[in-house]
Amino acid sequence: MRCFALMLSGLWLAMPLPILRAADTISLPNCLLSLDEEVQVPAQEAGVLMKIPVREGQQVTTGDLLAQIDDILPRMQHNVASFKLKVAEREAADDISTRYASAAAKVAEAEYFQAIEANQKVAGTVPQAEVRRLLLKHREMVLSIEKAEKERAIAALQAKVSEAELQAATANLDRRRLIAPLDAVVVELSRHEGEWVQPGDPVMRLVRVDLLRVEGFLNAKNHRLSEIQGRPVQVAVTLAHGQRETFPGK
Repeated sequence: MRCFALMLSGLWLAMPLPILRAADTISLPNCLLSLDEEVQVPAQEAGVLMKIPVREGQQVTTGDLLAQIDDILPRMQHNVASFKLKVAEREAADDISTRYASAAAKVAEAEYFQAIEANQKVAGTVPQAEVRRLLLKHREMVLSIEKAEKERAIAALQAKVSEAELQAATANLDRRRLIAPLDAVVVELSRHEGEWVQPGDPVMRLVRVDLLRVEGFLNAKNHRLSEIQGRPVQVAVTLAHGQRETFPGK
């Protein structure tokens, strides 16, 4: 005997099913229907469960909020990180020091050459000590430009650090929000509002009901795998009050 499985969409029943394949009208009665996917949703951080907005039996979609762990302190830390990033970004964008140093260097250069020209016209007009002081001042201003540019580069790196801190604070907040990882039904709540949870503690169980697995058996002597694998099938189901429905599968 060869076992095969097919995926069935749009049905949630817990009963044996006959399976029909239209190509050669093979009928398999009393097949096994099982859930294809279920998830235990755990807490990722320690804290008090402040809110559980879902109930058992409720259908949820991917991204829905399932539970909220206390996040007062992480939210404050997130606000601090956000303000730090704004400050760092402003400091990185501020070029006043660089522009001032450039202007001061130009003034110092002009004063130095004025002293040189004055001495060329009339020797000794400007004492050599003053000339050397003006030259030193000019070089100092040139170096201050480099220093200002270096400080601005450091401020840009600090902005990156603050951005990373904000991302970490955001992730810390997100880890306190339990989000539905798939479209499913809440079948069990393991914790309740007001309870303390530790990382890894199961909070609820989700079961996907829009995609089910149906298993049956064919005689391997009569059918090659290529004749079965990937073929479309029809699943015939008898519902309440004798109503009969068919669903496509593969």
